[in-house]
Amino acid sequence: MSHSYSGVIRYTSQQQGRLGQARGREQFVITLNDDGSRSLRSHVVIQDPPMVERDVVLSVDASFHPRSAQVRIRVGDDREGQALFICDEHRIHGSGRTIEGEDFQECWEGNAAATFFVTHPIQADAWLLGGLGFGTEPDHRQISHFPTCSLDHRGASGPRLMVHEPQLDIFFLGEERITIEAGKFTALHFCYGDPAIDPEGSNQAGGHPRYHVWTSSDGNFIVLRAQVDGYMQTRYELASLTQGPSGTVSELG
Repeated sequence: MSHSYSGVIRYTSQQQGRLGQARGREQFVITLNDDGSRSLRSHVVIQDPPMVERDVVLSVDASFHPRSAQVRIRVGDDREGQALFICDEHRIHGSGRTIEGEDFQECWEGNAAATFFVTHPIQADAWLLGGLGFGTEPDHRQISHFPTCSLDHRGASGPRLMVHEPQLDIFFLGEERITIEAGKFTALHFCYGDPAIDPEGSNQAGGHPRYHVWTSSDGNFIVLRAQVDGYMQTRYELASLTQGPSGTVSELG
């Protein structure tokens, strides 16, 4: 029988003058199927203006490699876009309408099946790490030229098929015992970018600040905590987590 996890992630500011203030919220439901494949249904609201609302349905295989994604975003009060992405061997097919009202149908083709497709929920970012094949010891991966539905750091553009060209360094720093609002966990600590360097970053220039992510160590890669430094200064923390057979109804935190 398939199994489900439901969670709530709180977004808070770490900026001076806004420390601890709410920036948004993410609610997600994960379905783990008997064959190891998974689906994520995520609803995100980023409160900072212009407000971003995002609905994502992401399907991955047992290795966390993408199969399909549906992305709907609303930016501010009047711009809405949605897109469907289907992964087919070495290709990703995308179609939809952007927040600018542009209809599109396009295809990305790589040298191998995509292991990385960015859809922007924080829980989806944790699944990207699951697909990189890290072992139990600290390690380092370099990826580049990977597909995404938006190059904007908040995912507030598109949604359409785009390619992140610059190289991205991802570090696995090992296991840690952490305490968060949802409880005490043994976590896997990752960092997008060199953990010893904290670039300020810029959404306009495309450079991303350092991004730490702690996930569950049980093979499900559920996000427990995350921190984006640099100009963003945002903290993400799992506030509640429930689990049970798929089809059960549980209250989200």
